[in-house]
Amino acid sequence: MDFTLTRINPWYSGGCDGPPRVRLCALPYAGGTAAVFKDWPAALPSGVEMLVAHLPGRGDRFAEPPLATLEETAEQLCAALPPSDLPTVILGHSMGALLGYELSARLAARGRAPSLLIAAACRPPQVEPSVTSPATEDELAATLRDERPWDKALLSDELMQAVLPTLVADIAAGDRYHRPRPPVLDLPLKVYIGADDDGTDWRATLEWRACSARDCEVVVLPGGHYFVETNRAGVLARVVADLETVVV
Repeated sequence: MDFTLTRINPWYSGGCDGPPRVRLCALPYAGGTAAVFKDWPAALPSGVEMLVAHLPGRGDRFAEPPLATLEETAEQLCAALPPSDLPTVILGHSMGALLGYELSARLAARGRAPSLLIAAACRPPQVEPSVTSPATEDELAATLRDERPWDKALLSDELMQAVLPTLVADIAAGDRYHRPRPPVLDLPLKVYIGADDDGTDWRATLEWRACSARDCEVVVLPGGHYFVETNRAGVLARVVADLETVVV
């Protein structure tokens, strides 16, 4: 598939090769831009309408204040999501998974429930963060360089200094997010975790089952916390298989 995602509104870009059969809405991790998913459309089969979220404080929304709370951001994402009769799959990675859960709950409350939520590399809403975030920007920069050695652009001091304030704000918003009694979603749930992800407690990910009234499957994939990038082919193969489960 070969098409270019076009900007729909400030919050989303999207596109589809051929008549759409299913919608995939992707939400990036803390500090991430829409570019995290830039290679996905070419790997998806015809008929998948790909929508990618553009969050404030990064990319072409760099001048805007980064998100204050996940709840506030999910409300804006919900309001901006174009209406559609297509079966919709929400996919989020790390902080994006929590946003995906909140977005799914809001869509369901408006009679627009997704057909599937895919939560990748993330604790569930009712589990408090178990890993202490880096305390300073210098510590955070060092952590990023350790975790993302392949990201040559990010390793430059200039870009690192540009993205750190937004990343710090995102991490703070994610750390504050906690729902002891999360709404139970009436939709199936897939939980992707990296086999070598030291930052995600796989035992805690099992608690995602309390967030769904339907089936909840935990899928272990090769890679660390950023397996959506380091194991893109494997992740996409799994996503494509999961998309097919919701196509009528």
